[in-house]
Amino acid sequence: MTQPAPVEALTAWNGPTLDESDWLLPLPPGRSPALADLAARVTHRLRYGLGFTVIRGWPVDGRTDQECAAMCRRLAASLGTPRPADAGGFVTVADNAGLGRTNLALPPHTDRTPAPHPPRLMGLLCVRQAAQGGDTLLVSGHTVHNRLLTDHPWALPRLYQDFHFGRGSGFDRLRPVFQRHGADLRVHYNRRGIELAQREAGAPLTPGERAVLDAVDRMLSDRRTVLRIPLRPGDLLWLDNTVVLHGRTAFTDPPAPHGRRCLARVWVDD
Repeated sequence: MTQPAPVEALTAWNGPTLDESDWLLPLPPGRSPALADLAARVTHRLRYGLGFTVIRGWPVDGRTDQECAAMCRRLAASLGTPRPADAGGFVTVADNAGLGRTNLALPPHTDRTPAPHPPRLMGLLCVRQAAQGGDTLLVSGHTVHNRLLTDHPWALPRLYQDFHFGRGSGFDRLRPVFQRHGADLRVHYNRRGIELAQREAGAPLTPGERAVLDAVDRMLSDRRTVLRIPLRPGDLLWLDNTVVLHGRTAFTDPPAPHGRRCLARVWVDD
């Protein structure tokens, strides 16, 4: 295996060192955005900037959840090829659903999806906030890689080798946590998904493998690494799902069912 090298790019950021102006893309009030121009600006920030951006001021007031999702998908179509909308297109609390459909905290991860490969881009449009909590957590996978290279170099060789990701028929995939594609470093990580998939594949994690993933998790929870953003209604987060990991804090919904926290989600292949 080629000796791991640090990522030297704007994508290797630490949350506390960023100013809001570094990642915020505000829309002029009262004006409908020109999708082609907006898509070009988002694409530039994802490819040549931090790997994520937040559009602020998306016109969600007075629109239904479905109308908000449709607006999000129209911009997504200008960024690449949106994956088909499904029941998971809204991130809300639902009974008998996975961890992502609860009000519990979610550790930073990349999205997997049942398709043969993870989506390259992900968009999250905040339609409604929670009554309390529910802040978005972002971490640069490139920063995690660089810090492991400095602090725990013993962990990287295993992270460049395959793990099972996902579970269930048609969902299991083999891929490494870190993978080089030319000059790019792609990141795929979901601790819970790895543990479930390895166990179901009959290859539960060894103590050494757990130690490797524990080292990753320590980086993902380090306050020196994490950026915390309280998305407000009309905020549309776009991120490169192979570079930036996302999670959330636990939250409490308001009593009225129609006022519960709601995010419209879209996955895009470029």
